[in-house]
This record gives sequence, C-alpha cells and structure tokens, in this order.
Amino acid sequence: MSVDLSIESPVQRCRNTINSYVLPLGWLIILTGMFWVWDRALYHKLFYIFLAVPTLVALLLNPRILKPLANNPLFIAFLVFCLYTMISIGWSDTENSVGSLLKRPLYIAMLLLSAGLITLQSPSQLQQCVRMAAMFVALAALISLIYFFVQPPEGDGRLAGYGALYNPLLTAHVFGAFAAIWLVAWFQARRALDPLSLACLAILGVAILATGSRTPLIGLAAALGWLMLVGDRRRALLAGAAVVLTLIGVALIYPEAITQRGVSHRPAIWMESLRQIGEHPWLGHGYDAPMSVILPGLAQKLADPHNIELGVLYAGGVVGLVLWMAFYGLAFYFCWVYRKHPGVTLAATWLIFGFASGLTEGSAFMSRPKEHWFLIWMPMAMVYGQSLIHWTRTRAA
Repeated sequence: MSVDLSIESPVQRCRNTINSYVLPLGWLIILTGMFWVWDRALYHKLFYIFLAVPTLVALLLNPRILKPLANNPLFIAFLVFCLYTMISIGWSDTENSVGSLLKRPLYIAMLLLSAGLITLQSPSQLQQCVRMAAMFVALAALISLIYFFVQPPEGDGRLAGYGALYNPLLTAHVFGAFAAIWLVAWFQARRALDPLSLACLAILGVAILATGSRTPLIGLAAALGWLMLVGDRRRALLAGAAVVLTLIGVALIYPEAITQRGVSHRPAIWMESLRQIGEHPWLGHGYDAPMSVILPGLAQKLADPHNIELGVLYAGGVVGLVLWMAFYGLAFYFCWVYRKHPGVTLAATWLIFGFASGLTEGSAFMSRPKEHWFLIWMPMAMVYGQSLIHWTRTRAA
C-alpha cells in the first residue's frame, strides 16, 4: 500500500508563511500603529517592512498569482486612474521629486495586493484582523479619553490624539472608521443588546465628540443608512431610535459639540476651490500641485479644498474625477450585488463611511500611509479582497 505525501518546497513554505502570518501581522500594524508608534516616519517604515516588501516577495515567489489579482475590474480601474494621475505630474508645479510621487501608487498597490493575497489564502482572515484591530483601537480610545479628561489639553480643548496622531480632524477619521466597523459588528451580532459592540461604539462615539470634528458623524450617518437598507430591519429600527435619542441627549447636555463652529467655512472653501479648478477644468493642475485657499476674515491660509473629490478634480480635472468615480462606481456596484455576504457588508460599510466623510474633509487621495488611508484605501482594499472571492466564483459558475 502506498501513501501519497504532500511535501511543500521551501519556496511554497516561505510563500505560505508570508500570506498566512506576515501579511496579517502587517495589516494589524498598519491598522493600529497610529496609536502606539510615536514617530510617524517609523509608522511608514513598519508599513514598508511588514506589508509592502513581504507582498512584493510573495508575488516574486509566485508570479502566477499576479494574473488573478490583476485581472480584476477594481484593480484595473485603480491602475487606469493611477496611470493618468502619474501622467498629470508632467503639467504639475509640485515641489516634490517625481521619484517620490511615483512611489505613492506603488504603496497603495501593495496594500491592495496584500489584501488579495490574504483573502485568496484564507477568505475570512482579513476580517479577523480588522476585528482584532477594532478591539485594540476601542481600548486605545478609552485610555485616550481617560488621559484627556484627567489632563485636559491647552488651547481649544479638543482631543488631538496620541502616538502618531496629532490633529483632531485626522484623529477623528481613524476613530470614525473603527466606529463604523463596530456598527457592523452590532448589526451582525446574535443579540441586539450585544455588550461588547455597544460598549465599543459608545467609547468611540465619545472620542469622536471629544475631537470636536463632525466629519465622522456624516460618515457614520451614511454608514448607518447603508446598514438600515441592507441589514436586519429590527436592528435598523433600534439604531434609528438610538440615533434620535443620542441627538436629543447631545442637544440638551452639550449642544456646542455640533453648533459651536457652524459650517466651518466649508461653502466658502468649496466655492474658492471651484474657482481655482475652473482655471484648468479638464486636465486639472496636475498631481500634487500646491493649492492655496485664502478667505476674507480667516487668518490662516488653507492648503486643500476640504473635500477629497474636489481634491481629485483640482489635480486631475474632469478626466481624473471621471476615472475616480468610475473606480468607486465599480466598488459600489459590487457591494450592492453581493450585499448579503457578511464580509462584503463590513467592507461596504467602511467604504461608504470613508466616501461620505471625504465629502467634507481632506484632499490627500493618493499619499503615503496616513489617516486618509482609513477613509479610502483600507476599506477599498477590503472590497477588492471580497471581489476576488465572489466575482471569481461568479465567473467560474
């Protein structure tokens, strides 16, 4: 009697180790590192060491896997947008070197491909990484709040963040992203009174209010609307009632949290941005072209349009915005078609949160790892990973 033994070669063992252990560890680091890495430059280095380089090595060890990874509508749309954006450097008056700018889409591509490699190896592992990170961030938010209330900061009294976090608006992006993840966890929990998800949602909600930023509230409202549309109806009614009660409570106890800064000059910023966009409407000013927004009565000079889509329009013009929206359109289409799958629900909710939040804040649509990745590229990577599962199955069928 003969027994067939499956013996892995050293290359296969190395590849499997990277896909099963190194890349998930890299995702945990990039998801949580903002809270425990005190040097932002070190945060970038950790991304390169634990995610970008291992992804490249895994692809070199198994070049055949690149075909299913790249032969994906989302990834193709991403490549087309990146190609046009990099070409636009030719008419940009950026102060950064071309070599530095060309690396940025490569970093994002490594993030997407790492999500694809993890998902193809183990479909649920990336979701588990995100949920583990969400628990860590909820704990970090609680510790940050305790320190914030014990030793209130000077100045405007807003929670700016700790670790590599230093700006209330940017910190709110990260807190809001994980609040959206816990919102999904509550919708998918077995019991409506799930203590863990509700406690983490409450902690992150208070942390967002402490930053004084209302951008995440817009994103969370959009995420909740999506979940009410595709999720359990009973949970949707409970969530709607909870939102109403929360708004009433905030209005009675601390109305300044919402009203104290009005609309923060957003309409005036957008109008001035559109005026500058009108100078080069079709092809834009070029990627990474500097922007200066000066408003009457506002002492500081602003360097972005406080709207990611306007940032894309400023840099790439109408052509760039069409490619950008086509990229998002494919992602939203996939999320709608496969909305019944729990992994897709998680990725879609996070993506919708980020897109809605980006309508009132930011412009760094293609950058090195930073807070804006929690709005754009991390959720998009999760959607891309899910699309590799479900679109591939559909084609096979």
